[in-house]
Amino acid sequence: MVLLIATLITLALKLTYFNIKTIQVTNNFNLTANEIIKTSGIFKDNNIFYVSFRKSKENLLSNPYVLDVNLKRKLPSTIIIDVKERNAVFYISADNKLYVVDKDGVVLEEKGSIAGMKLTKLDGVSKDAIKVGKQLVLDDSRKIDVIRNITELLSVNNSGIVMTSLDISDIISLKAYYGNMCVKLGSGENLKNKLNKAKSIMDSNKDLISAKGYIDVGFEGNPVVFIEK
Repeated sequence: MVLLIATLITLALKLTYFNIKTIQVTNNFNLTANEIIKTSGIFKDNNIFYVSFRKSKENLLSNPYVLDVNLKRKLPSTIIIDVKERNAVFYISADNKLYVVDKDGVVLEEKGSIAGMKLTKLDGVSKDAIKVGKQLVLDDSRKIDVIRNITELLSVNNSGIVMTSLDISDIISLKAYYGNMCVKLGSGENLKNKLNKAKSIMDSNKDLISAKGYIDVGFEGNPVVFIEK
């Protein structure tokens, strides 16, 4: 029995029948299949049993866009790479460079242009806080919570009123911008209700969207609207 098992293992490692012929990549949106395969270090014609999934996973997780990955063998000759990606939500402009950021404040990459990417500008972040592949190093951990909460609200926004930038310089004086219109949010509490109030005001008066001024919803009571003449 031992001899038979040893023979079968030897055959499995030697026969070209078990050489990789297909590498499938699933659930990728930001990264191309070729990028993922190259990063994984898995190559066609290698024996399917020789592939180190541990090493391949380490390689893939080194890419900031990859949140998690699951690798599977489909005998006799197919490898499946199932990835879970981070999604770009914000961008930061610093020192004439652009940095793409996800909902957790992780810096995904540095880019020369974000043309074609529907991103919201994130203001109030110093250059020293930015390192590609790492979470933003901010002076207050609550700012990361604000980024997460705003991301969730942006993902369900179907009003057609688009937030162009978010200023997190002061955690108790947050500001969201819709073009030239500033929405003063105050603290990070009840952001959904505050933004809904502001959008309701802009929705009822379309001229506000293109106007310059502010809507203050950062306190209890009726919002204050100011328009520059």
